[in-house]
Amino acid sequence: MILLVLAVVDLVRPFLGTYFYLLWLVIGLVAVLWVYYGILLRRAGVVVTPHYLLLQGPLRGVKISYGRMDTVTSTQMSQHYDFNTLKARERSLVKPFIGATCSFVNMHSWPKTLNQRTLWFPRLLFGVRRQGLLLASPNWMQLNRDIEEARRKWHDARQQKTKKDGRSLAAQILDL
Repeated sequence: MILLVLAVVDLVRPFLGTYFYLLWLVIGLVAVLWVYYGILLRRAGVVVTPHYLLLQGPLRGVKISYGRMDTVTSTQMSQHYDFNTLKARERSLVKPFIGATCSFVNMHSWPKTLNQRTLWFPRLLFGVRRQGLLLASPNWMQLNRDIEEARRKWHDARQQKTKKDGRSLAAQILDL
């Protein structure tokens, strides 16, 4: 394999001259972009788990506890962002969702891992008027139901752990 690469290098070097190394730089850049857009971006999304909401970005995932969430409501992207004031790249991302209904997860606090939110996630993912996540989904009603059900089960499990058993010691021993 190495000999094959060396043979191709010997064939191409006379044609490109001093720009030969620039070709390798371009090939490397194209490979990095292909990996990012072809593989890593497909990982991005929201996963509802029994213990937390996983906000998975292309390079990093953040676990958000259900205790940090206040409500899950429906909204529209146009209520949070004015289409004309967005940058061209953001407009191309938002265009399919600008009139569609989205889920909004209202949060009363952010996890420490999301203090630098715009470093790992696009700013369009976060609400402007209220503190929360703006989630565009093909089935926003199902996403709202899934998050609310997981939140309710999480809160019930937490209350069961903190709830004291008011029975006598003898009744507790008989249950064992």
